[in-house]
Amino acid sequence: MRLRSFILVLLLILPGCLGESTEETNSVVDSEISIEVWYTFAAETIEEEVFLDSVESFVEETGVDVKATRVSYGDSDQLFMTAAQGGEAPDLIRISSDSLGKFGEVRVDGAPLFEDLRPHLTPEQRNKFDSVSLESMRYEDSLYAVPASFDCLSLIYNKALFDGMEEPNENWTLDDLMTAGEQVGLEFPVKNAYWWFPFLGGYGGELFDENGTPTLDEDGAAESLEWMMDLELVHEIVPEGTQKISMENSFEAWDTGMVIDGPWNWARYGKGIDNLGQTLLPKVSENGDHLSPLVTYKGWAVSKQSPQKVAATNLALYLSSDEVQKEFALQTYTIPTAQNLKQDSDILADPVITGFIEQAELGTPAPTTRGMSMVYEALAPAFEQVYTETSSASEALAMADEELERMLSEADWADDAELIDGYR
Repeated sequence: MRLRSFILVLLLILPGCLGESTEETNSVVDSEISIEVWYTFAAETIEEEVFLDSVESFVEETGVDVKATRVSYGDSDQLFMTAAQGGEAPDLIRISSDSLGKFGEVRVDGAPLFEDLRPHLTPEQRNKFDSVSLESMRYEDSLYAVPASFDCLSLIYNKALFDGMEEPNENWTLDDLMTAGEQVGLEFPVKNAYWWFPFLGGYGGELFDENGTPTLDEDGAAESLEWMMDLELVHEIVPEGTQKISMENSFEAWDTGMVIDGPWNWARYGKGIDNLGQTLLPKVSENGDHLSPLVTYKGWAVSKQSPQKVAATNLALYLSSDEVQKEFALQTYTIPTAQNLKQDSDILADPVITGFIEQAELGTPAPTTRGMSMVYEALAPAFEQVYTETSSASEALAMADEELERMLSEADWADDAELIDGYR
């Protein structure tokens, strides 16, 4: 890996908190300004390489000393909150839009966890980003991160296994998906709520109404969950007990012809599958609407505790710049948020990136609410009951909806954060 002036060492701070899966990379420059950034790209991936190269370029251009610490994507939210409670939060962290609700109401010494970036960004800087991406980095009125990319699920397939068959395409219905799945295989984790959200949207359902009230058991929700679960429980098309990791391994080994997955795994799959294909998720046969995946935005948030908020914001803007976003898009197939890249000839010429952009246009941006941060916890027991056939989908989702409403009603709500005059 091209680390050049970086040194990879085992993280020693916060003993007992971060664990062995975290690593840090230090720039070796003599600087009066030093900041730490936590990133969630997997180890030894193209994403990590592009990120570390970008950080190194920032160091060379600015002279700011940067310590880059890798943390597990699944653990990063809790690790950050724990570090913040102990006064040891990093200056900058990569977050997902559907996690903002976890952070929004948390206070340490009366202050929110993240810096409100509205005073830090000029109107010109804000206008460089797609408006939806900026809204997806807000919690209530506060802008808590600079948007760098977005992604969603889509249908990925091995063209070689469709020899003599019609390949998946934008006109496919769920019936077509099932028919092809019986012949070449289809895998995705049916017990994972994230994979249910596209089906929910396709059947006309929503997680919340316009007031943020949970609607987990309305408008086709039960029907969509039954259809998805039946792929494994009734039709036995999805192998029993399929999990995310087993899905990935099976597709890599050519044991299945189709997976519902995102652009984050495209480069990995492409190493062993020359003829990799991607197309829109199918239409619901009854209404003609495409499945609508949850669209999540990834961005860079500045810690409220950071003593170097200006430098941290500058790094966030650098990592979200047109140049870095384009490199990430072309190398890792993540979708850029920069307005200038919407008509970039190199990006438009890449059928993979444009395919995922088209899929995202049919998706649903993840709400940045307290309820969104709780929805997975509320749905988990409901999914288990449907999977074990101890409750119907209708009964289980009604239970989940009631539980989510209870969780919201009993949650602690902080006072509105005070907006402090910015540095720009």
